[in-house]
Amino acid sequence: MASTSATEPPSAAEQTPNWLQMPHELMSMILQRLDAVEILNSAQKVCTTWRKICKDPAMWKVINMLESDPDSDFDLEILTKHAIDRSCGELIDVNLEWFCTDDLLDHISKFSNKLKCLCLSNCYNVTSSGLSNAVKKLPQLEQLHLYYTSINVEDIEVIGQNCPHLKSFKLNKEFSRPHIEFDGDAFAIANNMPELRHLQLFGNKMTNEGLQAILHGCPHLEFLDVRRCFNLNLGAGNLGKLCVERIKEFKHPNDSTKNCGFIVRAHAFDDIDDMYSSGYSDADDFSEDEFYEEDYEFSGGSVISEEDDYDYYD
Repeated sequence: MASTSATEPPSAAEQTPNWLQMPHELMSMILQRLDAVEILNSAQKVCTTWRKICKDPAMWKVINMLESDPDSDFDLEILTKHAIDRSCGELIDVNLEWFCTDDLLDHISKFSNKLKCLCLSNCYNVTSSGLSNAVKKLPQLEQLHLYYTSINVEDIEVIGQNCPHLKSFKLNKEFSRPHIEFDGDAFAIANNMPELRHLQLFGNKMTNEGLQAILHGCPHLEFLDVRRCFNLNLGAGNLGKLCVERIKEFKHPNDSTKNCGFIVRAHAFDDIDDMYSSGYSDADDFSEDEFYEEDYEFSGGSVISEEDDYDYYD
C-alpha cells in the first residue's frame, strides 16, 4: 500500500515563516516605518538580530519626533540625542517640536554636519541665538521649516549667509490683523537666500515693497505662499500679475488655509500691550470657522510609559 505521508498537510511550525531569515535590508525597511521612540524603547528589545539592525547608522538618517506626547514623563530630548549619536554623522533629516532646546540644536549641529532638512514646530524653548548658532555649523542645509519658533531679522541673515544651498524656507507665525507693517524679514530673505525654490511666509507683516524685494532677490522661486499676509495689496499695480506669471504655484493672502501643513493660529493684535490696552479679555475668542482650520500633517508620535526602562543607551 502506498504511503499517505506525502499527502499530510505541513505542520503549523513548517507553515510559520522564520522572520529572522528575512534579508537584513528588507527588515531594516520595515523597522524604519517605526518612529524613534518605538525603535529605541520597543523594537530593538525583541531580539539580538533586531537590536543589531536598530544600531545601524543607516536606520537613523531620518529622525521624526513630531506629535510627541507632551504629557509623557519620558525624556524625549535625551532620547533624540541618543538617536542622533546612533546616526554616526549620517543624519540628513530631523523633525522636532515642543521639547527641543538650544542644547539639543547644538548637539545636532556638532554631530550632524551632513544635515539637509531641519523642521522645528512650536519650539518655544529654542532661542533665536540658539538657532542661528546651530545653523552656522550646518552648511549643507537645504530645507529649514519653522512653525511658531522664535527668529528675528538677524537670524534670517545668518541662516542665508551660512547655508548657501538653502532651497526651501518656511517661516510661519500667528497672523494678526494688520496693525504694523514690517519688511525686515522679507528684505533679509531677499538679500541672503538667492537659491530659494520654495518659500512660505504665513502671517508675515510684509508690504508690497517686501514682496517685490523677494521676487527680485530670489529669481529661482517656484513656490511662494503668502497666505494671511494681510498688509499685501496685490491689486495695486501689476505686482499680483507678476507673482502669478513668475511663480509656478502662488498662494494669495486670502487663499484657504486648508492643507497649509500646520494648525493655523490667529489673534487680533500685534503684541500683548496692544491686546490688553484695548480691553481684550482672555475669555474673548475667535470663530473657529473663521480662524482655525486644523489640517496638521505631522505624524509619527507615540505614548511612552514611565515604567519603560532606559536600556537603549549602549
